[in-house]
Amino acid sequence: MFLIRHDAVAVRGICYGQTDIDAAIAYTESAQKVKAHLPATPAVVYSSPLKRCAKLAEACFPAQHIAFSPELMEVNFGDWEMKPWSEISRASIDRWAQSPTSFQFPNGEHLLAFQHRVEAIYTELTGLPQDTCVFTHGGVIRLMQALRANEPWQNWLQTPAPFAGVVELTG
Repeated sequence: MFLIRHDAVAVRGICYGQTDIDAAIAYTESAQKVKAHLPATPAVVYSSPLKRCAKLAEACFPAQHIAFSPELMEVNFGDWEMKPWSEISRASIDRWAQSPTSFQFPNGEHLLAFQHRVEAIYTELTGLPQDTCVFTHGGVIRLMQALRANEPWQNWLQTPAPFAGVVELTG
């Protein structure tokens, strides 16, 4: 399974998760970069429905059916969405840091709910052919890496998930 993260977004210093914003880089340019690391014709292509992933998937595989799955979306940060990180209280960020995999974002998604929805799609995806391509987000990629390694998600929170990067899950 190949996990592909969207390219950098058009906002900087802003908390975004499920806000549907475009990438800052032309999708055709990002597609050229990631396609070098992907099978030419994958058996299955899945994508988050958020346009920064969906448009990249379509640029990479324009002639292929793409299954859009809301389970592949990034976490919903609720009241934090589209706020500058500098405007989110230090106390709130500290509470998140104290329980980084079980925090409830104000009026947003609880991280345990995020974990359950990603585990559900991960289970579905692992039953598909090995050359499945999945266009998604950094949080989803880190959680899927933890699931593949059979380790606590918390162990993977600092693992890099570069923009327009490809992670191949094997084994």
